[in-house]
Amino acid sequence: MEKKSKHNGFVWPIILILVGALFLMNNLGIIDNVTWDSIWQLWPLIFIAIGLDGLLRRSEIVGPVIMFGLGGVFLLSNFGWLGWNAWDALWRLWPLLIIAIGLEIMVGRRSPWLSALVVLLILAMLMGLLWMAGIGFAPLGGQSIESESIYQELGDASRAEVSLSPAVGQLLVYELGDSKALIEGEVSIGRSRQIWESYKVQGNTATYSLNTRNNFPFFGSGWDWQLGLDPDVPIELEASMAAGDMDLELADITLSGLNASQAVGDLLISLPAGESINGDISQAIGQIIVYVPSDVSVRIEVSKALSSLTIPSDFDRQGDYYYSPGYEAAEMAIDLDISQAIGSIVVRYNK
Repeated sequence: MEKKSKHNGFVWPIILILVGALFLMNNLGIIDNVTWDSIWQLWPLIFIAIGLDGLLRRSEIVGPVIMFGLGGVFLLSNFGWLGWNAWDALWRLWPLLIIAIGLEIMVGRRSPWLSALVVLLILAMLMGLLWMAGIGFAPLGGQSIESESIYQELGDASRAEVSLSPAVGQLLVYELGDSKALIEGEVSIGRSRQIWESYKVQGNTATYSLNTRNNFPFFGSGWDWQLGLDPDVPIELEASMAAGDMDLELADITLSGLNASQAVGDLLISLPAGESINGDISQAIGQIIVYVPSDVSVRIEVSKALSSLTIPSDFDRQGDYYYSPGYEAAEMAIDLDISQAIGSIVVRYNK
């Protein structure tokens, strides 16, 4: 009997070699922070490499379509060539996977070249539609953007718990000026979505939550949320997002606690001075930038996999913890737990 030769993949060894070399050069100071950040903008190439490996080794269609599609969307988003609102369109393109499965059943394992051609045709259609969505067109049924005003008074409460959960898009949280509201701002969403608000007061604590609900399955939600918070009331903030840009400008807000989580995108957080804060910041893939006050002691626990880390030079490292000067003797401190799988983590002092 003729023994079939096993084709060992070459993509994963190349990825490991390149990633190891980059981390080594970064640890040795050969790559500066600016260059390192630019390099990490290319991390979606890992998805494309995985798709290429699957296509060459197994002549399949579905896996490479998913990997190439994700890699292409992430890459275009990282360089600003594709708006994060394209993720809304991506959810609505899920039937392309059914088409890919059907094509794989027909031709997937007969010829690697035919499989590659089918993958390229599907990706060309996917990227074309996403590009149109990203630059402001409204394909796929003419999805339009609607804006809704948000306003909620604090009532008799003396503290608040606020939860904000857009799925994809952009979230900006900032300090309210003269308004007497707990939260006020504008939310832009697609017409297939509905804003859902919840507000209740128990004892001296007000609990407010804002998210979206879909009228149709598999559709994304959210796009552009710009919301201001009362700066004088102690607020425990929870903000979560699947994909997009999250900008939490909290330097002038009385913050009692923070839980910020994101799957993919850019997460920027500015923390206030004069408050003891426990914060949990997590992200799967992307970039985390945290601004901490220079006059408050800070302890940061960092958990990361394939991520770069930039910490102020005066921080002292003890295992996975990083301490700012004077932390042990401080009466008031900020304690952060930052975790990320792939990307970059940057901690800086407030400007």
